[in-house]
Amino acid sequence: MSSRRVLAAALVAGLLVRALALPLPGTGDVVIWKVWSFAGSNDLTSMYGIGGTPPERRALHWRGEAMTVDYPPVALAELAVAGRVYRLWSPAFDDSRLLNVAVKLPGLLAELAFLLWVGWYGRELVGDAAPWLVIAFWLNPALLLDNSVLGYLDMQMAVPLTIAVAAAWRGRSVLAGCLLTLAILTKAQALFVAPVVVVAALRQRTDRLRSLAEMLGAGAATAAVAFVPFVARGAWSNATQALSRLAAHDMLSAQAANVWWIFTWVLRVIDVGPEWGWWRSITQEVRILAITRAVDLGYPNARTVGLIVVGSLIVWGLVRMWRRPSFPIVAATAAWTMFGYAMFAAQVHENHLAPAVVLLAPAAAAEPRFRWIFWALTAIVALNLYLFYGLGEGWPAVFSRQVTYVDASVVLAAVSLATFVWFSRVLARAPR
Repeated sequence: MSSRRVLAAALVAGLLVRALALPLPGTGDVVIWKVWSFAGSNDLTSMYGIGGTPPERRALHWRGEAMTVDYPPVALAELAVAGRVYRLWSPAFDDSRLLNVAVKLPGLLAELAFLLWVGWYGRELVGDAAPWLVIAFWLNPALLLDNSVLGYLDMQMAVPLTIAVAAAWRGRSVLAGCLLTLAILTKAQALFVAPVVVVAALRQRTDRLRSLAEMLGAGAATAAVAFVPFVARGAWSNATQALSRLAAHDMLSAQAANVWWIFTWVLRVIDVGPEWGWWRSITQEVRILAITRAVDLGYPNARTVGLIVVGSLIVWGLVRMWRRPSFPIVAATAAWTMFGYAMFAAQVHENHLAPAVVLLAPAAAAEPRFRWIFWALTAIVALNLYLFYGLGEGWPAVFSRQVTYVDASVVLAAVSLATFVWFSRVLARAPR
C-alpha cells in the first residue's frame, strides 16, 4: 500500500475513533466543563466574580452542580464558545451526549490545527517524516484517551505550545510570543516550557534584544486581549484571586505517576505497616496524601522542593540546548522540561504529562533516537489515565490496580522515573 493510502487510512481511522469517543461522558472534570460552558455562554466576564471586598469568588450553577473557577481566561472563552454553539441545539442547555461532544470540541479543533500545521510547515522541520508525525499524533492512544475519551483540556494548551517552540526555532519571535501566551492562558503548566521557547528564539537571532522585545510585546498584547474584557467588567482582582488557587491544592501527587506518588506509597506503607502487616500495607491501593499531612510528619514542603528541582532541571536543559542547537534538540528539551515538571513538581494531576507527548512528537519525527522515548511516554500517559479512569464514567478499567500486587500506579511511577532518567541521558549525549 502506498504511503498516501496509509496516511489517508490513518486519518479516517482517527476520525472514526473520535466519532465514537467524543459522546462518552469522560471523567468528573467534564461536569466542571459543562458548568463553566453554561455560565460562560451566559456571561463570560462574570465567571470569576465581579468586585467585592474581599473579592467575590463566584459559584457557578447548572443542574444542581455548583463550581468555582480556577482556570485562565482562554480556556473559559473556549468553553463559552462551545456553550454558545450547543445552545443552538438546546436553548435550555440540557445534559446530553451532544453536550459531551460540545465541551470536547475545542480539543478536537486543536488537534485538527496541529494536523494543518504539519501539512503546511511540517516538512520544513521534519522532512520526509511528516507522515510519521501525523500518524503518531492522530492515532496516539494517550492523546486519544486524554482528549476525545476523557475530555481533558490539554490539547488546547499543548498544540499552541508546540507550534510556539517551532516558531521560536525559526526565529519568529512575535508568533512564538503570541502562541506561548495563548498556551499559558489556557493551562498554566505551559509556564514551565516558556524558558525553552524564549531561549530558543534568542539562540536563533543575532539581534537578541529586538527578538526579546518582540516576544514580550506580542505576549503582552495577547494577554491584554484575554484580560481586558474582565478588567473592564471590574473582575481583575477576582481573576487573580481565582488563578492563585491553582497553587493551593493540598496534594503531594494528584494521581500522577511521579516521584511524589512513590513517596505517598512509602509514607502510607510506613504508617500502616505495623498495624496491618507489611504484605498488606505494601500491596494496598494508594490514595492521595495531603502536603500538609506530610509536613506535619516532619517532611519538607513538597511545593518548595518540587519547584527547586524543576527550576534546576530547566536551567540544565537550557544550557544543554544552547550548546547543541537543532530543532530536534529544542523540541525534545521542551518535552523533557514538561516531563520534569510532571515528574518532580507537587500537585501534578494524572493528565499533566500528556502535553509532553505532543511536544516530543516533532522531535521524534525529525530524529529517530527520540522515537522509543516518545512511545514510552505514550504508554506511561495512557496507562496512568486508564488505571484511574478507564474510559470514563461507567467504563472503569477492566483490571484492578492490584494486578501487579504492589499498586500498578506505583510500579508505573517507577517506570516513569526510569524513563525520565533515560530521556535525560539521551539529551546529555546529543552531539554538538
